[in-house]
Amino acid sequence: MRIGIIRLSALGDIIVSAVFLPYLKKTYPKASIDWFVDENFSDILRHSPCIDHLHAFAFKKIFRSKNPLKIYRLYKQLQACGKYDILIDMQGLLKSAIVGMMIQKTRFVGFDKHSIREKLASLFYSTKITIAYEKNILERNAKVLFGSLDQEVELEKAIESRKMAFAYSRDSAVRIGRMELFDKMCGNTADGAIGERKKTIVLVLETSKINKTYPLERYCELVHYLSKLNIKILLLWHANFEGAKNLFDNIHEKVETILLPKITLDEIKVLMQHSDIIIGGDTGITHLGWAMQRASITLYGNTPLDRFKLFGKKNIALSANKQANYDKNDLSIRNISPKNIAMEVEKLL
Repeated sequence: MRIGIIRLSALGDIIVSAVFLPYLKKTYPKASIDWFVDENFSDILRHSPCIDHLHAFAFKKIFRSKNPLKIYRLYKQLQACGKYDILIDMQGLLKSAIVGMMIQKTRFVGFDKHSIREKLASLFYSTKITIAYEKNILERNAKVLFGSLDQEVELEKAIESRKMAFAYSRDSAVRIGRMELFDKMCGNTADGAIGERKKTIVLVLETSKINKTYPLERYCELVHYLSKLNIKILLLWHANFEGAKNLFDNIHEKVETILLPKITLDEIKVLMQHSDIIIGGDTGITHLGWAMQRASITLYGNTPLDRFKLFGKKNIALSANKQANYDKNDLSIRNISPKNIAMEVEKLL
């Protein structure tokens, strides 16, 4: 059986869709699983042992160009991928549905018009899945993926091996290893006692939107509360180096802190795999920590907590607005108390 999955973007959405792949592989060991993704996010899935073929194209760039020749070339490339027994649109947008129409398949599965944001997309599907749009994102992903295979799954069981969906290259592992970011487990101290390894906390400093981003000055307050713990802090930034450098200057004398260089997505997977706690806003990198089964604290701003909360015994979700509903002016994330975050860190340690 050939199964094709369409989830073009964005990073966090791809991650919380891919976490079901190990269970899917275990349930259908003889199935061939392909994934269609925008090239901007392909590295998050590259090297995954659960994906037989990763098809990465410049979907966003091509559609935005509105160039008929480029779209035709994309069509020919997608047709060349062969025919799928089941093609599943986990994205539920008109764009992803159009991509699905370009791919050969026997069945095309997606959400029905009552379960989807862009209702026109549902017209393209031959099999339509019903689940409330307000339901938790993990429930929705499980429903469209396994419902298409006429299978009911227990959510916790379906994600218990989620870290197996992600892997990284040896080169990335070597590069991160050379940075010597992580202490060895134990060692003799000067007085002959056994030294305890410093736990590593990654602060994810940026997200795609300001209403999902925890302010740098609040991170500075958080470090004040964490300063008595035996920890090491890694500052992970993407575009705002100056902000990250300013935070480093304000905290490195209180707690051992490393301002990371700019690293690739493949290298971030290595970083997550070896860190103890990940703290950040509702963004893909924070979700990656959860997906790789690391302890995490996700800080929610204008996104509804119940819809986006990720389950796990060592995964904490904090919000300062339990009624959040995507309001772009909702900056409530800044009201999450650094002291409360620190208390959760102590519990996780």
